[in-house]
Amino acid sequence: MTIICLEGTSAVGKSTTCKAFAEIYDAYVVEETQVLFGQTNLNGIELVKWFLECQIKRWQIALEKSKEHEFILLDGDVFKLWYDWVYGFDEKLFEYEAEFFREKIFLNEISFPHCYIVLWNDESELRKRKESDKTRSRSGFEKHLKLVEPQIKYFQALNSIVPNFAGIFKAESIEGNLLNIRSQIINSPGVSPDMTLKMFDFMINFLRTTPP
Repeated sequence: MTIICLEGTSAVGKSTTCKAFAEIYDAYVVEETQVLFGQTNLNGIELVKWFLECQIKRWQIALEKSKEHEFILLDGDVFKLWYDWVYGFDEKLFEYEAEFFREKIFLNEISFPHCYIVLWNDESELRKRKESDKTRSRSGFEKHLKLVEPQIKYFQALNSIVPNFAGIFKAESIEGNLLNIRSQIINSPGVSPDMTLKMFDFMINFLRTTPP
């Protein structure tokens, strides 16, 4: 089994690419948090706890479905601490989240995927795609445009620990995305069990010390 995570900003084609891959290969898509679990009225620390538990559930779904399918696609990262890093996080909440995930790694309840696929495109192209897609409102689109460069910076940093762990590709077509996914699966070494905590600790230190 191979668990792959796709990331990218709004309108880049992430979800469409996941579905297209699953139509061709023996693959199961673990949807985004809101799709799987809906909206919540929680806020503050309760919202944080809810979101973290959702990521554990998403990973457990991935593991369970990996018994039945050759590939599992995570539509969105389970370790999404970089999101708040981009927009400015509350340090106490960040440390809470970091400790939560670290404990879950020890308990083998969550881990890193075999590889990441990070899709990006120019702002003008993303706006064009948003306007042409009438199926989704994309209410956070303007905010998410600010993710592109910091997101690439973050995943490039992960590659400094495990080379080619994250494939960063300009999303010019769905067909091209599919080819890049196949190439990344083949070429990525993955994160070995003895490297998992080292990678996680590097990730946390990077987010603590590096401006987006």
